[in-house]
Amino acid sequence: MSKRFHIANMGCRANLYDGHVLHQDLTQEGWTPAASGESADLVVINSCTVTSQADRDSRKLAGRLRRRFPGSTVVMTGCGAEISPDQMAEVPAVDHVIGNQDKHRLLELALGASPSAPGVLGGATTLDATKARHSADRRWPEPAQAFSPPVDRTVRTRTFLKVQEGCDAFCTFCIIPFARGPGRSLRPSEVIQHVRSVQESGAREVVLTGTAVDTYGADLSDELAFDQLIEMVLEKTTIERVRLPSLDPLALSPKLCSLMVADARLSPHAHVALQSPHSGILKRMKRRYTAEDVAESLRGLAAAGETIEKTRPLPGGLFVGMDVITGFPGETDAIFEWTVERLRALPWHRLHVFPYSERLETAATRLDGVVEMAERKRRVRVLMDLSLERLTGHYKTLVDSGSALDVLIEGEPRDGSVRGRTSNFYRVRLAAGDSPPERNTWVRVRPTGVSPDPQLSEATLEATRIS
Repeated sequence: MSKRFHIANMGCRANLYDGHVLHQDLTQEGWTPAASGESADLVVINSCTVTSQADRDSRKLAGRLRRRFPGSTVVMTGCGAEISPDQMAEVPAVDHVIGNQDKHRLLELALGASPSAPGVLGGATTLDATKARHSADRRWPEPAQAFSPPVDRTVRTRTFLKVQEGCDAFCTFCIIPFARGPGRSLRPSEVIQHVRSVQESGAREVVLTGTAVDTYGADLSDELAFDQLIEMVLEKTTIERVRLPSLDPLALSPKLCSLMVADARLSPHAHVALQSPHSGILKRMKRRYTAEDVAESLRGLAAAGETIEKTRPLPGGLFVGMDVITGFPGETDAIFEWTVERLRALPWHRLHVFPYSERLETAATRLDGVVEMAERKRRVRVLMDLSLERLTGHYKTLVDSGSALDVLIEGEPRDGSVRGRTSNFYRVRLAAGDSPPERNTWVRVRPTGVSPDPQLSEATLEATRIS
């Protein structure tokens, strides 16, 4: 048996992390990833179920991969497999379905199953949407079982480490608590071991992530908070760079801001899982903060950024990105216009904008005030244009200042250029030249211009190497 495999990861960073761990487990068992044009004996689809469309995309992908790898064993895992295992098992292209609660045993279950008996393996059962909380009949693995650190050298520049899994918030638009289970935290001593492990494998930057990582430690006896975990990682490891994951406004605490000011190894970059700056919409979403909490959090980040610029040579200071959902039920024209003006007044640098997308079996689908899809898309474009205006203006200020930037190269040369990120997460592109800088190395550059991408509402700093 050739023992070749192919893994397709859909959706979020948690799935990407799980895919890296599975890749590692398979290679340690003697399997080889299928190269382009090669056949595969095992195909794994790490499905997403965050929206109904994501579910459909996962099922369609199974069909495409079955045609690409005829004769393979196709396994559907991930969040879609956990929420709707019976539906996934009905897809003709799928041989076996293994939910998230058994993902850490995927190889054992898939290879031990009879080819003549396809279907659901493990404990996944189709979600009963009448249950408003976690079901006791789901057997979620402990973090120590499922959170092994991925040491795949192909992702060594920036490595994501899962330190938390699951969510107990049950926001009205979200199905993920049912797909990932209740909140579970990896013990701090094991987090430290994992950070040291990926550093030894060549990583220069680590991002501590999870389903609801801002709730880290709530299940531990010592109730260690996430900002305390970050402080511990900085104190007990020598990893070059620690980056924060996406966090709720309340989790971006004064302590985290102080750590970013005091220790240059903690990247001055925050991504806020905002969703909306309007208290009425936040209440409908069942978020745990108000519009004033949002403003206070952003003001704290802005103050920390000003201090960083004064106390160390870091042009641009602290970079703030935010997730925003528009078109949520109840977002009237007046509320949207208020939202635009509110966002204009708040300190941030870039928005990730999403139209509200229905997910069956979530409470939001039962709310009144539904916004037409065409209007949702229009509002997305308005906010994306606002974001691009803010981002390019910030980048142009950097160009005009003539300040030098330190950039960590993140990829191989392509199209005659190399790309990387500063510690505060600015996207930078520079000509590769005859001797392009190697991946995972630092270079000093001077920004020379800004290349906006209106379609993606993204911008890149063009730069020349100065050392």
